[in-house]
Amino acid sequence: MTTIIADYEAERQAVLDLFQPSCDCRIVLLCGASGSGKTTLLTHCRERVPSSIFHLPVQLRGSTTTAAEVFYRAGRHLTWDRLPHFTGHVAGMLGGASIKVDRNFVAGIGNHINVALYAEQPLEREHRRVALTEAWFDDLVALPQPFLVFFDTYEQATAEMKEWLCGPFLARAAQVSALRVVIAGQEVPEARNIEWGHCCQEHYLHGVQEASAWLPVVQQLGRYIHAPDPVSYLMGICDACKGDPGKIIKWIEALPHRKSLP
Repeated sequence: MTTIIADYEAERQAVLDLFQPSCDCRIVLLCGASGSGKTTLLTHCRERVPSSIFHLPVQLRGSTTTAAEVFYRAGRHLTWDRLPHFTGHVAGMLGGASIKVDRNFVAGIGNHINVALYAEQPLEREHRRVALTEAWFDDLVALPQPFLVFFDTYEQATAEMKEWLCGPFLARAAQVSALRVVIAGQEVPEARNIEWGHCCQEHYLHGVQEASAWLPVVQQLGRYIHAPDPVSYLMGICDACKGDPGKIIKWIEALPHRKSLP
Protein backbone atom coordinates (compact mmCIF):
# COMPACT_ATOMS: atom_id res chain seq x y z
CA MET A 1 0.00 0.00 0.00
CA THR A 2 1.31 3.44 -0.97
CA THR A 3 1.18 6.13 1.70
CA ILE A 4 -0.35 9.31 0.30
CA ILE A 5 0.87 12.64 1.56
CA ALA A 6 0.03 16.26 0.78
CA ASP A 7 2.66 18.97 0.29
CA TYR A 8 5.86 18.84 2.39
CA GLU A 9 7.75 18.93 -0.90
CA ALA A 10 10.92 20.45 0.55
CA GLU A 11 10.96 17.94 3.41
CA ARG A 12 10.34 15.03 1.07
CA GLN A 13 13.12 16.19 -1.23
CA ALA A 14 15.55 16.48 1.68
CA VAL A 15 14.95 12.80 2.50
CA LEU A 16 14.93 11.68 -1.16
CA ASP A 17 18.33 13.36 -1.61
CA LEU A 18 19.71 10.88 0.94
CA PHE A 19 19.10 8.12 -1.62
CA GLN A 20 21.73 9.57 -3.94
CA PRO A 21 25.21 7.98 -4.12
CA SER A 22 26.65 11.18 -2.69
CA CYS A 23 25.01 14.06 -0.85
CA ASP A 24 26.26 16.95 1.26
CA CYS A 25 23.52 16.96 3.92
CA ARG A 26 23.45 13.37 5.21
CA ILE A 27 21.53 14.14 8.40
CA VAL A 28 17.90 15.32 8.19
CA LEU A 29 15.94 16.45 11.26
CA LEU A 30 12.13 16.61 11.04
CA CYS A 31 10.54 18.44 13.97
CA GLY A 32 6.83 18.99 14.48
CA ALA A 33 4.02 18.85 17.00
CA SER A 34 1.80 15.81 17.38
CA GLY A 35 -0.46 15.55 14.34
CA SER A 36 1.84 17.45 11.97
CA GLY A 37 2.42 14.32 9.86
CA LYS A 38 5.96 13.28 10.80
CA THR A 39 5.37 9.54 10.88
CA THR A 40 3.28 9.65 7.69
CA LEU A 41 6.08 11.56 5.98
CA LEU A 42 8.66 9.00 7.14
CA THR A 43 6.48 6.12 5.93
CA HIS A 44 5.93 7.83 2.57
CA CYS A 45 9.69 8.28 2.10
CA ARG A 46 10.59 4.79 3.32
CA GLU A 47 8.29 3.29 0.70
CA ARG A 48 10.41 5.03 -1.94
CA VAL A 49 13.82 3.80 -0.81
CA PRO A 50 15.45 2.00 -3.76
CA SER A 51 16.26 -1.68 -3.32
CA SER A 52 19.92 -0.78 -3.79
CA ILE A 53 19.97 1.05 -0.44
CA PHE A 54 20.07 -0.56 2.99
CA HIS A 55 17.52 1.08 5.29
CA LEU A 56 16.48 0.53 8.87
CA PRO A 57 13.49 2.07 10.72
CA VAL A 58 14.01 2.59 14.46
CA GLN A 59 11.16 3.56 16.79
CA LEU A 60 12.73 5.34 19.75
CA ARG A 61 9.67 5.04 21.97
CA GLY A 62 10.36 2.87 25.01
CA SER A 63 13.28 1.85 27.19
CA THR A 64 14.12 -1.24 25.10
CA THR A 65 15.47 0.86 22.23
CA THR A 66 19.10 1.27 23.19
CA ALA A 67 22.40 1.58 21.37
CA ALA A 68 22.77 -2.19 21.77
CA GLU A 69 19.41 -2.70 20.03
CA VAL A 70 20.42 -0.44 17.14
CA PHE A 71 23.73 -2.31 16.74
CA TYR A 72 21.93 -5.64 16.79
CA ARG A 73 19.21 -4.71 14.33
CA ALA A 74 21.72 -3.11 11.97
CA GLY A 75 23.82 -6.28 12.05
CA ARG A 76 20.78 -8.42 11.26
CA HIS A 77 19.91 -6.08 8.41
CA LEU A 78 23.37 -5.63 6.92
CA THR A 79 24.52 -9.20 7.82
CA TRP A 80 27.27 -9.67 10.39
CA ASP A 81 29.98 -10.47 7.88
CA ARG A 82 29.92 -6.78 6.91
CA LEU A 83 30.76 -5.81 10.51
CA PRO A 84 34.05 -7.62 11.27
CA HIS A 85 35.55 -4.77 13.32
CA PHE A 86 32.43 -4.52 15.43
CA THR A 87 31.98 -8.25 16.09
CA GLY A 88 35.69 -8.61 16.80
CA HIS A 89 35.56 -5.73 19.27
CA VAL A 90 32.57 -7.27 21.04
CA ALA A 91 34.48 -10.54 21.33
CA GLY A 92 37.51 -8.73 22.67
CA MET A 93 35.48 -6.93 25.33
CA LEU A 94 34.11 -10.25 26.54
CA GLY A 95 37.42 -11.90 27.19
CA GLY A 96 40.23 -10.88 24.93
CA ALA A 97 40.98 -10.54 21.24
CA SER A 98 41.78 -14.26 21.05
CA ILE A 99 38.07 -15.16 21.04
CA LYS A 100 37.15 -16.46 17.62
CA VAL A 101 34.14 -14.89 15.98
CA ASP A 102 32.42 -17.92 14.48
CA ARG A 103 28.83 -18.95 13.79
CA ASN A 104 28.20 -19.93 17.39
CA PHE A 105 29.41 -16.55 18.61
CA VAL A 106 27.30 -14.67 16.03
CA ALA A 107 24.23 -16.77 16.92
CA GLY A 108 24.21 -15.23 20.37
CA ILE A 109 25.58 -11.84 19.48
CA GLY A 110 22.54 -9.93 20.73
CA ASN A 111 23.31 -11.09 24.26
CA HIS A 112 27.06 -10.62 23.71
CA ILE A 113 26.51 -6.95 22.77
CA ASN A 114 24.46 -6.34 25.91
CA VAL A 115 27.11 -7.98 28.08
CA ALA A 116 29.91 -6.05 26.38
CA LEU A 117 28.12 -2.76 27.02
CA TYR A 118 27.25 -3.50 30.64
CA ALA A 119 29.04 -1.74 33.47
CA GLU A 120 27.87 -0.62 36.88
CA GLN A 121 29.42 2.83 36.61
CA PRO A 122 27.82 5.27 34.10
CA LEU A 123 31.22 6.57 32.95
CA GLU A 124 32.44 3.04 32.19
CA ARG A 125 29.22 2.29 30.27
CA GLU A 126 29.78 5.43 28.25
CA HIS A 127 33.36 4.42 27.43
CA ARG A 128 32.20 0.99 26.29
CA ARG A 129 29.43 2.50 24.14
CA VAL A 130 31.89 4.88 22.48
CA ALA A 131 34.36 2.06 21.79
CA LEU A 132 31.73 -0.12 20.12
CA THR A 133 30.37 2.87 18.21
CA GLU A 134 33.85 3.55 16.86
CA ALA A 135 34.24 -0.08 15.75
CA TRP A 136 30.76 -0.08 14.17
CA PHE A 137 31.55 3.02 12.11
CA ASP A 138 34.90 1.54 11.06
CA ASP A 139 32.84 -1.13 9.30
CA LEU A 140 30.30 1.28 7.79
CA VAL A 141 33.11 3.08 5.97
CA ALA A 142 33.51 0.00 3.77
CA LEU A 143 29.84 -0.43 2.86
CA PRO A 144 29.35 -0.70 -0.92
CA GLN A 145 26.11 1.31 -0.86
CA PRO A 146 24.35 3.87 1.36
CA PHE A 147 22.80 2.80 4.67
CA LEU A 148 19.81 4.88 5.73
CA VAL A 149 18.50 4.85 9.31
CA PHE A 150 15.11 6.40 10.17
CA PHE A 151 14.69 7.33 13.85
CA ASP A 152 11.15 8.29 14.92
CA THR A 153 9.68 9.79 18.14
CA TYR A 154 13.01 11.16 19.34
CA GLU A 155 11.28 12.98 22.22
CA GLN A 156 10.40 9.63 23.80
CA ALA A 157 13.93 8.19 23.71
CA THR A 158 15.67 7.56 27.02
CA ALA A 159 18.15 10.16 28.28
CA GLU A 160 21.01 7.72 27.64
CA MET A 161 19.84 7.11 24.05
CA LYS A 162 19.57 10.84 23.35
CA GLU A 163 23.06 11.36 24.73
CA TRP A 164 24.45 8.65 22.46
CA LEU A 165 22.66 9.89 19.34
CA CYS A 166 23.60 13.56 19.85
CA GLY A 167 27.18 12.69 20.76
CA PRO A 168 29.17 9.72 19.43
CA PHE A 169 26.62 8.56 16.86
CA LEU A 170 25.98 11.78 14.90
CA ALA A 171 29.59 12.96 15.31
CA ARG A 172 30.77 9.86 13.47
CA ALA A 173 27.84 9.85 11.05
CA ALA A 174 29.06 13.22 9.79
CA GLN A 175 32.36 11.58 8.83
CA VAL A 176 31.02 8.45 7.10
CA SER A 177 29.51 9.15 3.70
CA ALA A 178 27.72 5.80 3.48
CA LEU A 179 25.50 6.49 6.48
CA ARG A 180 22.40 8.66 6.05
CA VAL A 181 20.25 9.57 9.07
CA VAL A 182 16.71 10.91 9.51
CA ILE A 183 15.55 11.84 13.03
CA ALA A 184 11.93 12.85 13.56
CA GLY A 185 10.07 13.92 16.67
CA GLN A 186 8.29 16.62 18.59
CA GLU A 187 11.82 17.56 19.56
CA VAL A 188 15.05 16.71 17.76
CA PRO A 189 18.77 17.15 18.45
CA GLU A 190 20.11 20.71 18.31
CA ALA A 191 21.24 21.23 14.71
CA ARG A 192 23.79 23.92 15.53
CA ASN A 193 26.37 21.37 16.58
CA ILE A 194 30.03 21.97 15.83
CA GLU A 195 30.70 18.28 15.15
CA TRP A 196 27.88 17.38 12.75
CA GLY A 197 25.80 20.49 12.11
CA HIS A 198 27.66 21.22 8.87
CA CYS A 199 26.06 18.24 7.12
CA CYS A 200 22.58 18.57 8.62
CA GLN A 201 19.24 19.96 7.46
CA GLU A 202 16.49 20.84 9.93
CA HIS A 203 12.84 21.14 8.90
CA TYR A 204 9.84 22.18 10.99
CA LEU A 205 6.49 20.62 10.10
CA HIS A 206 3.45 22.75 10.83
CA GLY A 207 0.71 20.66 9.25
CA VAL A 208 -0.74 21.17 5.78
CA GLN A 209 -3.40 23.85 5.85
CA GLU A 210 -3.45 24.79 2.15
CA ALA A 211 -6.63 23.41 0.58
CA SER A 212 -5.01 23.28 -2.88
CA ALA A 213 -2.45 20.76 -1.57
CA TRP A 214 -5.26 18.34 -0.71
CA LEU A 215 -7.08 18.37 -4.06
CA PRO A 216 -4.61 15.87 -5.61
CA VAL A 217 -5.11 13.64 -2.55
CA VAL A 218 -8.87 13.64 -3.11
CA GLN A 219 -8.23 12.49 -6.68
CA GLN A 220 -5.64 9.87 -5.67
CA LEU A 221 -8.07 8.35 -3.19
CA GLY A 222 -10.78 8.23 -5.83
CA ARG A 223 -13.13 10.56 -3.96
CA TYR A 224 -15.15 13.55 -5.08
CA ILE A 225 -16.48 16.67 -3.38
CA HIS A 226 -20.15 17.31 -3.97
CA ALA A 227 -19.95 21.08 -3.51
CA PRO A 228 -20.03 24.11 -5.84
CA ASP A 229 -16.54 25.12 -4.72
CA PRO A 230 -14.36 22.11 -3.76
CA VAL A 231 -11.47 24.33 -2.67
CA SER A 232 -13.65 26.27 -0.23
CA TYR A 233 -14.99 22.97 1.10
CA LEU A 234 -11.44 21.73 1.68
CA MET A 235 -10.49 25.03 3.31
CA GLY A 236 -13.21 24.39 5.87
CA ILE A 237 -11.89 20.88 6.54
CA CYS A 238 -8.31 22.13 6.88
CA ASP A 239 -9.41 24.85 9.26
CA ALA A 240 -11.50 22.47 11.37
CA CYS A 241 -8.60 19.99 11.57
CA LYS A 242 -5.98 22.74 12.10
CA GLY A 243 -3.89 21.27 9.30
CA ASP A 244 -3.52 17.86 10.97
CA PRO A 245 -2.80 15.54 7.99
CA GLY A 246 -4.12 12.42 9.72
CA LYS A 247 -7.47 14.03 10.51
CA ILE A 248 -7.80 15.59 7.05
CA ILE A 249 -7.12 12.23 5.40
CA LYS A 250 -9.93 10.67 7.45
CA TRP A 251 -12.30 13.41 6.27
CA ILE A 252 -11.31 12.80 2.66
CA GLU A 253 -11.68 9.03 3.02
CA ALA A 254 -15.24 9.61 4.25
CA LEU A 255 -16.14 11.45 1.02
CA PRO A 256 -18.18 9.59 -1.67
CA HIS A 257 -16.23 7.34 -4.05
CA ARG A 258 -15.82 8.70 -7.55
CA LYS A 259 -16.95 5.34 -8.95
CA SER A 260 -20.33 5.92 -7.33
CA LEU A 261 -20.99 8.88 -9.61
CA PRO A 262 -23.99 8.32 -11.95
